[in-house]
Amino acid sequence: MMNRKKILITVFNNFITKNILNTDVLLILKSQPELDIVLSVPKDKLDFFKQIYEDQQTTVFGIDTDVLGQDFWVKLFSRFFFALQDSHYLYYKKRERLDKNRNLVGYLKYFREVSLTKILSWATWLFPFYRWLFLHFVRSIAIRNLFDHCRPDFVFSTDIFSETDSLFAGETRRRGLPLIGMVRSWDNCHSKGILRVLPDKMIVNNNTLQEAAVTIHKMNPGHIFVGGLPQFDHFINNPRTLREEFFKSLGLDPLKKLIVFAPAGTILSDTDWQIGEILDQAIDHGKFNKPVQVLVRNHPNHPADFSKLDSTKNFVIENPGKTFNKNPKETEITKQDSVHLADTVYYADVVIYVATTLGLDALVFNKPEIIIDFDGRETIDYYHSVRRYHDEDHMKIMISCGGVRVAISSDDLIGLINDYLNDPTLDQTGRDKMVSQQLYKLDGQSGKRIGEFILNYVKKLP
Repeated sequence: MMNRKKILITVFNNFITKNILNTDVLLILKSQPELDIVLSVPKDKLDFFKQIYEDQQTTVFGIDTDVLGQDFWVKLFSRFFFALQDSHYLYYKKRERLDKNRNLVGYLKYFREVSLTKILSWATWLFPFYRWLFLHFVRSIAIRNLFDHCRPDFVFSTDIFSETDSLFAGETRRRGLPLIGMVRSWDNCHSKGILRVLPDKMIVNNNTLQEAAVTIHKMNPGHIFVGGLPQFDHFINNPRTLREEFFKSLGLDPLKKLIVFAPAGTILSDTDWQIGEILDQAIDHGKFNKPVQVLVRNHPNHPADFSKLDSTKNFVIENPGKTFNKNPKETEITKQDSVHLADTVYYADVVIYVATTLGLDALVFNKPEIIIDFDGRETIDYYHSVRRYHDEDHMKIMISCGGVRVAISSDDLIGLINDYLNDPTLDQTGRDKMVSQQLYKLDGQSGKRIGEFILNYVKKLP
């Protein structure tokens, strides 16, 4: 038994529903009747969250997230904390800006940004001072008013690196409240700038992220809890849809092998359709040693345009999630979408992708996977090619395990697919290393571990 407490949970990234709210994390928290739960969500999604998650124990409040990023100090400190981090992702972002402005001003700005990052990222002893400045200069009136109204006892930031969650974390610190922060995704420690506010406790998916949080962001290792990936618990614990039923629901042939293709999407590439065309023509010309079909699973927030392949019989193209205001960036993943994703990966014979987390989903069911490291039929310089994505720090760490093949041409891609169709056990040792590195404990208990960790922490609060 504990004294009645109120937890404020941030839900501003589209994947928090999938990763936290639709997992055992929320169920474990709600199992404690003395714990009141407040979900803070984007204002334009308020009705969606109220309908699904609000009850006697759970209250949902909306925040206008568009207003949060317009403040001068928010913008200034955002750029500054990004400048503190020296990573491959942030470097090629500087190169992209240079390519859009190749003149004297552009080159001077590029030189200034690169030089500043080299200097500032080296002087890590100044990070505490920069964080002090953030707390004293950056504040949101809307978030302050929400805290005044809800009066939480502690805060669970589910996406501690995000701009919005950073503002929540800052308000939590100013009020002297306990703060638990979670690293949402495998790339965040390398791509979101230096962490603005260090939480009292940090939850990470695996030991690799723990190491990055310590070495890059100077988080105390004793304050980090490694819990696993709760969004995969239902992959393991729940039965899968029958094969015939799943294939029939998508118009697929259950007698053919299934290639699942996760494209980069419109934000990252404009040659995804060419990869699709290469696969389509390879099927038509009998280049695969077994009958195959392709299921394209678009990224829910930036789907690729495959309209040129609408007429092919070899492809099924889907756009998962519930979209708000006809804006893919505002797509939410529902429980049904998560079940469908698990079925999709479970029945895949080979998973191919460009710069996406679908490779992690494929690991749960030990599926052969191939990274597409070329730009369709085009020759593109490195800083505009998909090749740059797979040199990002988090991707290189995973690729180094040797469990995923990297295709550098169309012939290479077709050959690798055939290799895996012939022998799905190829690279098994490497995939085992990837599971250990990325998924921590693949036991279906990650949500329970994280939920109980939060509850135990709460029970120790005065």
